[in-house]
Amino acid sequence: MAWRSSGSTNDELVDNLKRFSIVSSPAVERGFRNVDRKYFVPKDQEPIAHADQPLKDGNVHLSAPHIYGSALEALELQENSALSFLNIGSGTGYMSCIVASILGQQSTNYGVEIHKDVVQHSLNAISEWKADADADADAEIPCIDMIHGNALNISMQEGEALIGFDRIYVGAAVDPSDLTKFTSLLKPGGVLVGPVGDELQKIVRIRNSVGEISSDDLSIQVISGVRFASLVSTPILKAVLPSRVWSPSVHQSYPSSFRRSSKELMLCSHSAYNQPLPKESKPKSYVNLAATLPRFVWMEILSYTHRNWFEPPQSNEDFLRHRLKEEEENCRKAHDARMEAEARCHMAERERDVYRLLARRLQARMQLLIQQNGESAIENANAAVDFDDDLMNVNVTGNLGVMLRGFESDSDDDSDSSDEEAMETEDTNQIQNQAIDEDDDNYAFFSDEDDVPAMEESGSSSSESGPNKPSSQISLSPKALVVRPQPRTVSISEET
Repeated sequence: MAWRSSGSTNDELVDNLKRFSIVSSPAVERGFRNVDRKYFVPKDQEPIAHADQPLKDGNVHLSAPHIYGSALEALELQENSALSFLNIGSGTGYMSCIVASILGQQSTNYGVEIHKDVVQHSLNAISEWKADADADADAEIPCIDMIHGNALNISMQEGEALIGFDRIYVGAAVDPSDLTKFTSLLKPGGVLVGPVGDELQKIVRIRNSVGEISSDDLSIQVISGVRFASLVSTPILKAVLPSRVWSPSVHQSYPSSFRRSSKELMLCSHSAYNQPLPKESKPKSYVNLAATLPRFVWMEILSYTHRNWFEPPQSNEDFLRHRLKEEEENCRKAHDARMEAEARCHMAERERDVYRLLARRLQARMQLLIQQNGESAIENANAAVDFDDDLMNVNVTGNLGVMLRGFESDSDDDSDSSDEEAMETEDTNQIQNQAIDEDDDNYAFFSDEDDVPAMEESGSSSSESGPNKPSSQISLSPKALVVRPQPRTVSISEET
């Protein structure tokens, strides 16, 4: 599934992520479609913006889309909710924008990045994405705050860190010893997704404990094996996550509970303190909703409150009930995934059987063709062998004929010159003796044994000497001879 979800466009990329079951929920799918990856890729890498692979240029690094898809599914994001999100090692801001598009305008979105140039790159990318987004979508996008600082040095005693976050994503490998720095930022029921070592883990805070969070308060699930660059520990920069300050201009970005409560306070501030009695006397008691403080005082008070100020406290029973519903939903998703995997496995087995049957038929046909071609090849080979034999016989016969004719002519010459053989042999011997006796200028024959010239004449064999025939045969002694050519050349004329 991984690395195979590339596309030529953003929609094609999302289609492939959905095809390989990396993206399954409609909310995550819409988030991917609303945020085009081309705005966030490093410079000069726009042609491969929709490839399912990580991209890097200096400090600017962008993970593969299938990694973001797996993380977004594990975060259990709720559309148009007031959840708070923290992106540790936010990088280009691609993940933050997808989360902001899913959660909607009432959510809060923070990112912490240690490299100043990467922060500037993310701000430019977010501005360009918002400028090209539709007007309706842009109105629902919350403010995304990018903080320049070291995520390992987030101040826990001020800002949003005091309240905590509902969802946290870590974009770099976390050492297990530093994990508590981030789990302590989780609200009860909050979810953290990030690489711990070489494992992409999903961590849920399951208990509403007071004080430091222990391992018993967390539920840890391994999603997959990954390889991320480690969080950078230097330079040591303090990171403060500033709290949002309420004002009428940002009133629409606050949760519905806050807006409803503040509305009631404002309406009550116009009421008179002395309220008339109700017309009906059945209720034994009633509540005076008139506010004793003027409106501008309430405006000042609200600016000091947190966005979750009017949220009713959640009891342990409600918290467990909510967790039970989440686990049931996870079980349902796991069951659907298992059924889908079994269906795919069954389909793959059927395809395997079909291909196996086709392979057997193809093998049988190939054997039949090989057998037929083999018989015809054998016949052709036999015919070729017979043809070659005939050709060789013709050649051999021709050569033997030439040789025999030569022998016949030689025998005829021998018979014709039988009377002159003795005379020719005598003349030949005289010529040989003359050549040997001429000061040994041409060749010197020495024996390996005693360096004495040795040569024996053979009278048993004789041949004709002439310009076209070799000189008479000389049979040397059985001893090995050394032939030493002399610098001077002497020509010997032979007379026939």
